[in-house]
Amino acid sequence: MADSVAKYLSDNGTVEGELLELLAFNEKMAELGRMAAGVVHELNTPLSVIVSATQMILREEELPEFVREMVERVNEEAHRLAELTRGVLSFARREGTGRAEADVNQVIGEVMTFLRFEARKRSIGVVEDLDYRLPFIAADGNRVKQVIINLVMNALQAMGEGGTLFLRTVQESETAVTVQVADTGPGIPSEALERIFTPFFTTKGPGEGTGLGLFITRKLMEGIGGTIAVASVAGEGTTFTLTFPVAE
Repeated sequence: MADSVAKYLSDNGTVEGELLELLAFNEKMAELGRMAAGVVHELNTPLSVIVSATQMILREEELPEFVREMVERVNEEAHRLAELTRGVLSFARREGTGRAEADVNQVIGEVMTFLRFEARKRSIGVVEDLDYRLPFIAADGNRVKQVIINLVMNALQAMGEGGTLFLRTVQESETAVTVQVADTGPGIPSEALERIFTPFFTTKGPGEGTGLGLFITRKLMEGIGGTIAVASVAGEGTTFTLTFPVAE
């Protein structure tokens, strides 16, 4: 009896610790989002000046060719940085928009603005097969973004170094849009596959994960009114399939 009570307290203490850790992480991410929004706001003014100045210089007809090339490069990089800052701002805005529909391809693009660097750092290739004729899905864009982030990060971590990340969107029927996130990692053991969405279950090493990511992802999908499924082959990789309802 004493052993059972001790085990109960120990197990619940672990769960409480995991939840506190998750709450602390979410608070840190919210603060990071606010800081990012502030930085973006400060960057916008000098970026606008740079873009305007380079465009004015490029209107000069008698500009030396080597100068024109350098100014064009500055202009291109300024536009690229402006696009990146817009992505940062979009990523940092966690609040709902009040709009219960989203362009899933746009959401994937915003996520990959950031995570493509992580993939490159790990020498992981990214292959996108996105159908840009898709209708909007009936879901809040921020929730969809969180789902995609969780799955892409899972895939990158599973592959470690090297491999390929596949992202695919397709309209399966008049009422459903499907998103697939696949990797060429080691796969998930068959005995673990049926527990993959269980809270606090993880195939990662100690300290490498809370075991809540996929559980939260499934709950988000259920809240949206969609579904999530997983298929995995040992030594070949894992594919997560998301199905979203089409917006009316």
